Amino acid sequence: MTSTREERPRRNPLLGAYIGGGFGLFFLAIGFNRPSIANMRTVDLVHLLATGACLGVALVATILYFVGRHKG
Repeated sequence: MTSTREERPRRNPLLGAYIGGGFGLFFLAIGFNRPSIANMRTVDLVHLLATGACLGVALVATILYFVGRHKG
């Protein structure tokens, strides 16, 4: 079954905000239990980057949701 982009139902961008924000806050809570910056290992830096990425996805999805409401 083929369909054009206009025929497909749009996903709500807030779903991405909830998922990304949830994971981001979860990873941030885990990060608070890690050692200080002076004792950081490579895995801690990867964890920090993943936390920022999840929170960034949540922020972008929230902005897209509110911008889309005004134009839509």
